[in-house]
Amino acid sequence: MKQLFYLLVPLGAAMLIFSIRGLIGAVKAKLLYEQPYIEDSGSFTVTEAGNYGIWLNGKQFGKSPYGEFGLQLSIKETGEMIPLSRSLMRTTVKGFGTARMELYTFHAEAGNYTLRRTDEANLGDKMLSGIGKVLSRYPVDYAQFSFRIYPHRTAALGVVYSFGITLSFMLMIWGILLPHYL
Repeated sequence: MKQLFYLLVPLGAAMLIFSIRGLIGAVKAKLLYEQPYIEDSGSFTVTEAGNYGIWLNGKQFGKSPYGEFGLQLSIKETGEMIPLSRSLMRTTVKGFGTARMELYTFHAEAGNYTLRRTDEANLGDKMLSGIGKVLSRYPVDYAQFSFRIYPHRTAALGVVYSFGITLSFMLMIWGILLPHYL
């Protein structure tokens, strides 16, 4: 019976590899389009129908333009507006000098689209950005920021993969320790 507990070690190792690969895949999504913040609009092509996210990307420890803009997405040929849904959990991904935050999600069919930056910021975004404006007196360097479009992945997957990493370590430790104490 004790020997069965040793099976927890390879099970935990397999779960660890699966969870790390999943977490890396969730964070490293393929970039579909990037538009510098200083450009008012730009066009891009979606080759596969699906859900996508619009991210604000820029310098990590600087003042951001968050709360100063709104976004509009339309079909290029017809001008039909695509509804944007605010991201509930506002997923963020941070690097060594840059960070990105998911602002909106949308569903798109294959086709050509236009992304426009407007001056009509959401009231909630304006209020949240007010805190940053009070804390930093330096101006925003708009050239450091851009909008990026990635395939949308739910933030819940990141939580599941993170839990999987924790559980895998626990399984491996139990597989090593339990046979010696039972």
